Amino acid sequence: MSSPYKLPQQGQPSAAVLDEIRDLRATMTSNDRGKLSSTAFQGRDEMGELITAAFTEFLGWNGLFSFQEAAAARLENEVLDICINLVSGGEQGRGNLTSGGTESNFCALHAMRSWAREHKPEITNPEIIAPYSTHSTIHKTAKYLDITVVTVAQKSDLSADFEALENAIGPNTIGIVASAPNWPYGHVDPITELGELAIKQGLWLHVDACVGGYILPFMRELGEAIPPYDFSVAGVRSIAADLHKYGYAPKPCSTVLWRSQEEQRFHFVPVTEWACGLYLSQSFVGSRPLGPVAAVWALMHHWGHEGYLENARALLRVKQTLAEACERIDGLRSWPTHGPLMMIASDDFNIQLVVGGMEQKGWRLLGVSTPPAIHLTIDVMSDEALSRFVTDLDDVSARIRSGQLKEEGLLSYGGVGAEADAPKWLLSAVEIMGGMDHD
Repeated sequence: MSSPYKLPQQGQPSAAVLDEIRDLRATMTSNDRGKLSSTAFQGRDEMGELITAAFTEFLGWNGLFSFQEAAAARLENEVLDICINLVSGGEQGRGNLTSGGTESNFCALHAMRSWAREHKPEITNPEIIAPYSTHSTIHKTAKYLDITVVTVAQKSDLSADFEALENAIGPNTIGIVASAPNWPYGHVDPITELGELAIKQGLWLHVDACVGGYILPFMRELGEAIPPYDFSVAGVRSIAADLHKYGYAPKPCSTVLWRSQEEQRFHFVPVTEWACGLYLSQSFVGSRPLGPVAAVWALMHHWGHEGYLENARALLRVKQTLAEACERIDGLRSWPTHGPLMMIASDDFNIQLVVGGMEQKGWRLLGVSTPPAIHLTIDVMSDEALSRFVTDLDDVSARIRSGQLKEEGLLSYGGVGAEADAPKWLLSAVEIMGGMDHD
């Protein structure tokens, strides 16, 4: 690693510092070229100024203290009420704001474990069952909470195997985790059947809808075949849904939603064993920015239901255009998915060559490694940018077929680049993991 960087001895004029900040940003992937991966969730152009202004108004406000300010409480309450309504929570539904999907899933599994300690005290080594497609944050959370994740292989069409999940239930099982949709394959799991199973077996069912929570309701309204996944399904006790994805809040902003106060009571961790009286925070973190909440409140009131519906319609047009391009371009095919994710694979050549070729043209793409595919997070794109992407995809595929293009790209959710470019924490983690055994 390079030697540590030190605080400059003398300060610089603010204009010079801002110039350098802007120069650094200019070297990064542009919003257009990362629209289907790293800079997705930018939404339509006209919303940017509103969100920035609303965020800036609350830039210095700490959301931890929303109990002291009626205006802050109103922002939070109204955003959460809207969210609960979108997932069929009704009057009984409850919600908490979090920093992102990781924290939302953490809170849900923590509540599940607390519930199990009360209702299944004989279980001392808790397990949850989940499809192989379950997001990495479920595994990460389980490691923190000392919960074993029993994963079940996908079926040949990459959907979740309900029968195998049912058979995986054992004496230590406390819950089931499903996705709507899952990140690697874009499928909504069989949540109706899993809800029935959870009720039958007395288990907690958590749905990771971080991707789909605030877009699937609108896509269904537009006629898309979206399987049931929310509190309309009996048996679902908690849902994680990211506002900073298709809710279009600035990061960080997510929600963990509860069927009722009965489930939510296992979430809170009140602390009195210190000198300042009761300490209680909305979720796991303490201090958190109020700006994203204000920004998404502003967007919700600016767009309204019709605005979010039109956004979903625009997303579906982008997805349809890309699917038609994959049908037309020799060697490419797209997988069928539920909602806003799309995967591009190939039976004829190494799909990593497509990633490499598109990177040469400035496009930043993510991938799935098992089985290999390009992962697209569909966002609204201008006609010009969408046409350019399709043209570049066609050109790259033709160059691969002719043998002209041989440089692979990385199919990764968070891969390691060149050492000079990588964050030091990541290089350190890789170095540490190199000397460890991994389970």
